[in-house]
Amino acid sequence: MLLDADLTVLLFGLVVVSLVLSHIHSRLFSRASLPDELPWVGAKGSALSRAKAVLLSVVKTRQYLEEGYYKYSKQNKPYVLPNILTGPEVIIPMSQLRWLLEQPDSILSQNEVNRQFLEADYTMLHPNIIRDTVHERVIRREMTNQLGPLTEDMVDEVEFALEQNWGVDTEEWREVPVYDTMADIIRRISNRVLVGVPLCRDKDYLKSSGSFSRNVVITAGMINLLPHFLRPYIIPMIQKRKEQIAKNEKFPVSSYKEQNDYIQWALRHAFKHWDPNERTSEMISKRLAVLSFAAIQSSVITMTNTLFDLVSSPFAAGFMSDLRNEVELELGQESGSWTKTCLARMTHIDSALRESMRLCGFVSRGVLKMVVAPEGVTLPDGTHLPPGTKVGVSAYSIHHDESAYSGAYIYDAFRFSRPSKDAAKVECVTANKAEKAARDALKGKTPALVTTSDTFMAFSHGRHACPGRFFAAHQLKLTLAHIMLNYDIEPLAERPENKWLVSSIGPPMKSTIRVKRRPGTVGAI
Repeated sequence: MLLDADLTVLLFGLVVVSLVLSHIHSRLFSRASLPDELPWVGAKGSALSRAKAVLLSVVKTRQYLEEGYYKYSKQNKPYVLPNILTGPEVIIPMSQLRWLLEQPDSILSQNEVNRQFLEADYTMLHPNIIRDTVHERVIRREMTNQLGPLTEDMVDEVEFALEQNWGVDTEEWREVPVYDTMADIIRRISNRVLVGVPLCRDKDYLKSSGSFSRNVVITAGMINLLPHFLRPYIIPMIQKRKEQIAKNEKFPVSSYKEQNDYIQWALRHAFKHWDPNERTSEMISKRLAVLSFAAIQSSVITMTNTLFDLVSSPFAAGFMSDLRNEVELELGQESGSWTKTCLARMTHIDSALRESMRLCGFVSRGVLKMVVAPEGVTLPDGTHLPPGTKVGVSAYSIHHDESAYSGAYIYDAFRFSRPSKDAAKVECVTANKAEKAARDALKGKTPALVTTSDTFMAFSHGRHACPGRFFAAHQLKLTLAHIMLNYDIEPLAERPENKWLVSSIGPPMKSTIRVKRRPGTVGAI
């Protein structure tokens, strides 16, 4: 019996090893059924050369993108970008972007790419969360439209979070880890909107929320990470809210007042559409977890990059002084009140963030879709791609093209706050009132942080551009404005380097800056 058990274990191990080796061989040597005429950047044509390019994509994707852009894209030719994590991608020239955006989801699906990249059937806690449109409807109809009323709460939280992380000492410089402190600050602000007080200040809840947000990509498949930690905090709250809504539906009372946060929006949506699956505490808590990841992690990276870009610029002192002056001026126009309108007028603050996202975006892709049509799809130049092929354009390449941006590798904080003769030509896809307002604001003016175009794809572009970008921009601008107004930051002689891992770009995780509270701001932040 013991020998039989040992043999079973041995055979099982051999099967696992065989499957792993087969997968590695396929990833390294397979052409993924792509046409022979499509060139592979970084490879010379042979199977061994392609395998080497795939393996080196871990550290050479930036070089591959630069080579492919000028060798092929600028010549209106598609090429294959090796990717060891998710397989090869067909990068088409910018001249074909309009065609790409016009394809229906039944032919080319952006959602399928996101699902595969995040292993979303597992890491997103429930398959429906990434496949349906509930998230997008709630974000567009509730979160974006509530930014004005929510501003006061967000201001209260950013003030509290900054004091907790950066202190109030006006005499001594304090060394702070940028990424870690921004993670805590953004986490608190986001959760003020998602779950409200007091949970947004609960240390155990914040720790659990942050753990999921940081690790969702690298812990693909660990589907129980968040529910195990957050269930004791979230589910009782959701259950209580559900009981209040049901009770008020049967016996309406004038004293009943809804909370203004994500949980209430999700419940309202579930009751309105009478979907029993969406009304469970478990499903809402899972949707909350995924939205936390989306709202927090990208903003943490953006704030970290922006601060390092600002303080390491040769013009750091001037940039920060001008940003502070703008905040003081616009606040003065509102008698010191932080409002959505006041924030919208802070074009230098907006530009400083937008420029950092252009220069140091955390995802190299701009728009990437997967061929889902059973018959495949044919590119405008006649190249036929089979089902399952990922096809898109590179945001990194266009963001660093000198023909699109003069001094493309230099951080120019006010690049986007200077009126341009081409500003009115920037295209903004309009899906709701907030997006239409953003587009209208461009007429004769400068592009806003939330505005996507064929030369700015930090939030992607087209009808599937990030629906949460209005909330992200709001909290980013509030955070940067408060920092500029209330803290001095010591300039850095050299910017810490961002790290590439295949097609993702991480900010400096351990680097620090020195900060000091500005005199006269304590108690008046």
